[in-house]
Amino acid sequence: MFSFFFATELECELIKRELKKKSENLIGNLLYTIGKLGKYEIVLCITGIGKVNAAISSTIAFQNLPIKKALISGIAGAYPNSGLNIGEIALAQKEINADEGLLRTCNDTPNSFLFLGIEEINLEIPKSLRKLKKGTFLTVSSCTGNLKRANFLERKFNAVCENMEGFAIAKAAQYFNIPTMEIRAISNFVKSRRRLLSPIEIKKASEIMQKFIIENISSLMV
Repeated sequence: MFSFFFATELECELIKRELKKKSENLIGNLLYTIGKLGKYEIVLCITGIGKVNAAISSTIAFQNLPIKKALISGIAGAYPNSGLNIGEIALAQKEINADEGLLRTCNDTPNSFLFLGIEEINLEIPKSLRKLKKGTFLTVSSCTGNLKRANFLERKFNAVCENMEGFAIAKAAQYFNIPTMEIRAISNFVKSRRRLLSPIEIKKASEIMQKFIIENISSLMV
């Protein structure tokens, strides 16, 4: 069984519709959808937004379901010098938990943030996906809406994009020795901004990501 982890329903609605022979499995208060995508058995997990939700839902999945491999997916924000474009798909070489510590200022300086400890997890790089742009993904508790902060994080970790769940799921998978990969579509640039993403922006990037997964499911399962 292969597990797909998405933060929200909007990010995986196409895949959910594509699943055949679906069944809904309630474990505790969490709902997991199991079905066939092509010839492969998939468990679809909508984790909820953020590290805590992601850690809980993925740990419960790994404990209770016969998962052999995991895919973390959805959308991400690209850092200014990443070379990534809106709608482009990126592959994570590793995930870093990037904001555990003391935030002193939002200035782009070495002492802007004092880290309690930096932990990184290496992820699977399937041969079939090596043509995708690759790099370090950061997991943050708050999406960055400040360009100075964006520049600081990008340079500190040589990162290409950020999200809010990846490290938590990868960490849970590590405890259970489950191989994990992460691919995300870029929905926005990490810069100074005043608003959250709109459902339209999320939907556009999510559809690109889901269509890629559906079209390349055989390669992903190798």
